[in-house]
Amino acid sequence: MNKLPKSLKKLLQLHMGRAWEAEMRAALGALADRFDQWRSGSLITADLDSAVHEYHNGIARDIWKRYNGDDPALPLARAVVLGIIARESLPPEVLEHIAPWLETLARDTGEDD
Repeated sequence: MNKLPKSLKKLLQLHMGRAWEAEMRAALGALADRFDQWRSGSLITADLDSAVHEYHNGIARDIWKRYNGDDPALPLARAVVLGIIARESLPPEVLEHIAPWLETLARDTGEDD
């Protein structure tokens, strides 16, 4: 990614950040549901503590690793293929840069490109 124009790097980071935000929001929403269950008395404290631990060591860690690499092209393409962010929301230069990954991931997931 070092050879990319600075403006493209910024765009890639911006849109990768959007994808990270969407994934974290979904993961935290699921954890919030567990807190709601705990507050209502339908979940015991030990189970809530376990859910927090599983969140931290599971999905939160997976999302962090996914989005903290050197090149945002792969996680951004993955987010598009999985519908986390809309392809139409990305500028043409970003789509052009991630196109090889879009094709590969779409083929691997059985999605149409």
